[in-house]
Amino acid sequence: MDVPAKRFVKALLGHALVWTGCWDRALWMWGQRGSTVILTYHRVVEKWDRTLDYSQPGMVVTVPTFERQLSFLREHFDIVPFSSLLAVGNEDRPAARPRCVITFDDGWRDNYDLAFPILRQHDLPATIFLTTDFVGTDRAFWHTELIYLLTCTELSHLLRGDVTFWAYPGPVRHHLKRLAKLGDSPSAHDLDPLIETLKALCDEDALEELVHTFIQALGLSRPLFQERRFFLDWDQVRVMAATGLEIGSHGCSHRILTKLPAETAKEEFFRSKAEIERRVGRRVEHFAFPNDAAGEDLLKVAATARYRTACLGGSVAGEKELGIRPLRRLMMHEQVCGDGQSFDEASLSYWLFRAPKGVPA
Repeated sequence: MDVPAKRFVKALLGHALVWTGCWDRALWMWGQRGSTVILTYHRVVEKWDRTLDYSQPGMVVTVPTFERQLSFLREHFDIVPFSSLLAVGNEDRPAARPRCVITFDDGWRDNYDLAFPILRQHDLPATIFLTTDFVGTDRAFWHTELIYLLTCTELSHLLRGDVTFWAYPGPVRHHLKRLAKLGDSPSAHDLDPLIETLKALCDEDALEELVHTFIQALGLSRPLFQERRFFLDWDQVRVMAATGLEIGSHGCSHRILTKLPAETAKEEFFRSKAEIERRVGRRVEHFAFPNDAAGEDLLKVAATARYRTACLGGSVAGEKELGIRPLRRLMMHEQVCGDGQSFDEASLSYWLFRAPKGVPA
């Protein structure tokens, strides 16, 4: 099923939820159970275009859509700080409405430039999980660099050959061949399957080697974005923290921790926490795993590093005995309720209806 067809089906299901009263009933039940929906944003950008500022579609929401999503959330949820999930006192008292927590991953500069003013305007709390090695630098994530290289340069002659990429898994080569056949420069949407396949099948060294291959082929060098800073600096982080936004850790390097040696992964927990606490002057108690990838051993290390919560995907055996509270979140982006030109509240209802619901510990 193609993207427009999927979008139509989701909108239809969303409208059915609203028309039948199931949406209102669900909200009431979540409130009675003390349920909380935790939402994950990444980037807030001004417009929806073919490059999406060199980001994956699932990482981007435009300013108008972000504002409308917040208005919808305020209408149906009590939007609360992340730390309230650990508050003691009223856990067993049914609430009139379910709760919602807003989080941002990575520490993008547009969180300060675009999202922060909107949150302040609506007096809404949020938490930003920082990737500390990128704060205050001119660095970019590997997938940002890859999208730039493949959308803004002519690489068809390189993509048509297998020799350069023979060492990569078959699915990776398949997507590279598919891109070579497109003719014109691909869009961020075209590149999304390749990036997701690379995340799933390749280790960090292979990802770096692939980007490096393209950079060399074009005679370029890092930093690729001479006049751009994609990430927050520490002054901006301190300004946001001073207004009440909570700061958590997303590790140091944004590498997927389940793919790293144990000692290297351990350092990500301790060093990122220490850096944020030193720079901001506040305790860091919350961790979000890059790519939501975690296991029992990593949760134990996070607990040892004195994090009280950890955001991850899926379940981990014995997680209740690990000394840390694991939490699941719902990814938010433009396409959960539109296509960059439209906004559909019913589709957003359907998306939230399927979200993991946490309850007080």
